[in-house]
Amino acid sequence: MKKTVPLFLVIAVLAAAIATYSRYESFSPCVWIEQDQARTTGLPRLVLRGRIHAEFLLRGIGEPNTVDCLLSWWDFRLQGATRGT
Repeated sequence: MKKTVPLFLVIAVLAAAIATYSRYESFSPCVWIEQDQARTTGLPRLVLRGRIHAEFLLRGIGEPNTVDCLLSWWDFRLQGATRGT
C-alpha cells in the first residue's frame, strides 16, 4: 500500500505531462495561452502576441514569468469554460 500511492502519483504526473506536451508541443504556459487563443479567436499569431503582451502590461507585468503565464492561462481557460467555448 505504501509503495502504490507514490507510484500512482508518479504515473499520474507523467500522464499529465505527456498529455500536455502532445496537445501544446511545449511545457511553457505562455505558449499555451497563445495556442488556445489562436484556436478560439482565429487571429494571426503576431496579433495574439501583441494582445497577450498588452494584457500583461495592463496588469503591470513587463516580462511575464512562468507563474504569470500559468495564472493567465488558467484565467483564460476558466473564462472559456464559463462562456461554453
